[in-house]
Amino acid sequence: MSVCIVYHSETGNTRTVAARVARETGGNLIEVKDLAGYSKAGMYLKGAPKAMRGEKADIEPAVIDVSGYDTIVIGSPVWAFNPTPAINAAVAALQGIEGKRTVVFCTSGGMPGRTLETVQAMLTERGAIVRGAVSFTERDVQKTEMVNALVDLVRPRPVSSV
Repeated sequence: MSVCIVYHSETGNTRTVAARVARETGGNLIEVKDLAGYSKAGMYLKGAPKAMRGEKADIEPAVIDVSGYDTIVIGSPVWAFNPTPAINAAVAALQGIEGKRTVVFCTSGGMPGRTLETVQAMLTERGAIVRGAVSFTERDVQKTEMVNALVDLVRPRPVSSV
C-alpha cells in the first residue's frame, strides 16, 4: 500500500500530524506552500477572509501527481472554520485522484467548523473515495491514540473470509 500525505502547515501542528502519519504508514510527505507567505498576523487578517470565501491560493507545488499512490491523506489547518486557501488549491491541483482512497484531517485551536466537510466534498467532486476524517485540537496533536485513529483510516481494512 502506498500512501501520500498532502498537507499545508503554517504553525507546525498540521506538519506534526502529517509526519507522524508518514512514520506509521511509510507514506510520502508533500508539503504545500502558500506563496502569499503570510506573517502570523497576515494569516488572520488576510488569509482567514480568503478561507471563508473558499478562495484558492497560489501554491508550490502547483501540480500534485498522486496517480502512483493507493491512498491520499489531506491535512489542513483551520482558518475561520474552513480549510486554508492553500489546501483548496492543493485539492484542485491533484492529478490522478479519481477513484483513490482518501482520508482527511485538520488541526485547530478547538473549533474545526466546516473544514472536514468542505475538503471531503471537494475530494468527492474530484472522484475520490473518502474513507473518513479526523479533527485534531492543539492538545490532540501529541496524543498517540488520536494519531492512531487517523492511521487506522489510512490502512486498508483486512478482508475477512466467511
